[in-house]
Amino acid sequence: MAAPRRVCAVVPTYNERESVARLVQEVRRSGPPAMFILFVDDSSPDGTGDLVRELASKDPGIRLLSRASKMGIGSAYQDGFRDALASLSPDVVVEMDADLQHPPAAIARLVRGVEEGADVAVGSRYVKGGGVAGWGLRRRAVSRAANAYAKAVLRIGVRDATSGFRAYSRGAAERVASARLPAKGFEFQVASLHLLRGWRLAEVPYIFSARSAGKSKLGIRDMARFLLSVPRLAFS
Repeated sequence: MAAPRRVCAVVPTYNERESVARLVQEVRRSGPPAMFILFVDDSSPDGTGDLVRELASKDPGIRLLSRASKMGIGSAYQDGFRDALASLSPDVVVEMDADLQHPPAAIARLVRGVEEGADVAVGSRYVKGGGVAGWGLRRRAVSRAANAYAKAVLRIGVRDATSGFRAYSRGAAERVASARLPAKGFEFQVASLHLLRGWRLAEVPYIFSARSAGKSKLGIRDMARFLLSVPRLAFS
């Protein structure tokens, strides 16, 4: 029997104090056994970093990477990937949000996608078995349009290129960690898949849930920046 995969989830945080303890509980209940959780906190004013330190004092599988200021979720993932690869030597690196919209119960399926040969297993809302709960028609339409736009312009071979719920093989995580990529959310997610064009991609269905705590950080400026960034990626 093959040895268990060494897995680390990288979780950026900014004002996520309301959700991090529950996230840890759910990961420990339904995620892969002994999975590391690396929180990358951008000096959250609400004390998220302090709570993570408290949780880490009771759970050796929890790590904290503190950054001096808010620098974007993309750079948080890259810093987290670099730290995890250097200090924990994982076989699989998972990226996920702290706000409980990405179900910890689905992490094992993403990891399995890598074990079965994918370089990146993308948690997908837009394949059979996937979906979205708690969104209005406008938000659903914006997400669908953003993904259709990215797929058409960049010819990315997945339906949910903006998904921030993924598992990377070590090699793919190293490639993403070492590249120059946009720091903002949607842009980073699409740019990282474009960077890995020619690598093996798989989509794993999951149900994306409405936030149970905190506020959405997606704004009109983010969408406008995304629309402008995609054509630039096509020529990179």
